[in-house]
Amino acid sequence: MDRKPQVPPLPAPGEGPGPGEKKPGLLGKSRGMLQSAADSLTGRELPKLVEEFTREMSILAEGLSEDQAALREALKLQGGGQDELAQKLRGVEQQLESLTRRVDELGRKAERRQKGEAGLARILRQATWLAAVIAAGFIVTALIRLFGR
Repeated sequence: MDRKPQVPPLPAPGEGPGPGEKKPGLLGKSRGMLQSAADSLTGRELPKLVEEFTREMSILAEGLSEDQAALREALKLQGGGQDELAQKLRGVEQQLESLTRRVDELGRKAERRQKGEAGLARILRQATWLAAVIAAGFIVTALIRLFGR
């Protein structure tokens, strides 16, 4: 009951036109098309198709391998660049931290100096007033002695 399509027998080699002869027009073209269809059904072209497929897959695999090698190289270069950038970033962060500490330290020194100068100015102002009071007292006593005699 397994029924396969009936394919008319093909002419034996040498029965058709020779290698130098052309097949006649439309009939030759349709015969060639039918021949290729019959060959694909009977499996005559299968080794040729497998060979062609294998060849194309080999070319494709070689191309993919080259692409993969190029991508690996690009990834390697990118990884190296990222390592360099990370090191530079750590260096800049350390410099920033150092500068921040230095600014804080200088700010504290400036505050202490300002407080110290303000305290010194206050002390000098009080000393000036004290000297003025003593000088005024000396002048008053000198005037009293001068006029009091």
